[in-house]
Amino acid sequence: MRTIVLLLMVSCNLYSQSDIYFVNASVGIERIKTDGTGRQIIIPWAITTSRSVALDTVNQKLYWTDWIEDKIYRADLDGSNKEPVVTTGLNLPEGLEIDSENKKIYWVDSGTKKIQRADFDGSNVEDLVTYDLVNLDALALDLAGGKIYWTEWGDGAALGKVSRANLNGSGEEELVVIPDGILKGISLDLEQGKIYWTDCSFNRVQRANLDGSNVEDVFSPGFGAPNAVDLDLLNGKVYWSDFSLKKIRRANLDGTSVQDILTTDVESLQDIVLNIRDLEPVSSTNQREWEQGVFPNPANDFLEIKGLGPEGEVFVFDQNGKNIMQVNGPLLKLDPLTTGVYLGKIKVKSGQIFSFRFTKI
Repeated sequence: MRTIVLLLMVSCNLYSQSDIYFVNASVGIERIKTDGTGRQIIIPWAITTSRSVALDTVNQKLYWTDWIEDKIYRADLDGSNKEPVVTTGLNLPEGLEIDSENKKIYWVDSGTKKIQRADFDGSNVEDLVTYDLVNLDALALDLAGGKIYWTEWGDGAALGKVSRANLNGSGEEELVVIPDGILKGISLDLEQGKIYWTDCSFNRVQRANLDGSNVEDVFSPGFGAPNAVDLDLLNGKVYWSDFSLKKIRRANLDGTSVQDILTTDVESLQDIVLNIRDLEPVSSTNQREWEQGVFPNPANDFLEIKGLGPEGEVFVFDQNGKNIMQVNGPLLKLDPLTTGVYLGKIKVKSGQIFSFRFTKI
């Protein structure tokens, strides 16, 4: 992945356009911005007993499972135009994932112990994977690699596992085995070749390579019960719900800079899914400064970002957040910019984001 630098005018009235959709049992499916503002109920509990949520960002649709009705529903992102999608043959569906490109819905059916999929209109239901003596809660899709990943935790062997198979269910593989682990949520960082998952038993968020090697802790405080997980790869963040602490939390992809996003009026947090649509303002993300610095500062004709290689991409945005300039490498020609103070963001290969500011004179 190439290093990315993004510059934002300080005078912008920037605010988060990105949302977290989450299931709050006894309340409903809710939505909150990634800065913790704008909380609202999208689908009330009175009309759904949801267990899992997923987004089709191409067609701007919200999908969810209903454990009482044993159905899969969808609606517009604001909750309007609700309609049933899969209405028969289900028994405790959860673990939703959406393949917008091929118009497929994937899910776990906990009652029949299957991973299944269907077309967007609910037809052509297929059994992909069957399992026994274990529990499956969550799925993740690698469409380019042709793989479906899932987490499980066992009754008999008491093993937490991360497994995968081909999208048609063939070629099943065990990737990670954790004795006594209760592995719940799962999400993929395909650019960096990483699987992220939560482990309620050992109170941690972990990650490994896509082949299951190099398992490491991302966040392991020794308390709480991390449940669902999703990734904001644009801003280098991992989000998770904590069933025990009744919080939605986030951190950098390496586990640093942990923040609480939601801490109040929580009954029982289940699934979460992100709808990331923008870069966050630098001031809101609690990021480290770019230690190599920029020169000269203040600057008139050009600005050099020290330590940035030629593979880096530089983007400049106007006060409305519009991308007005893009260059490769560490040298920025500032002639198109007006006088003012700018903030910058640098995203490195690891996913860590750094910040800086400069003045154009």
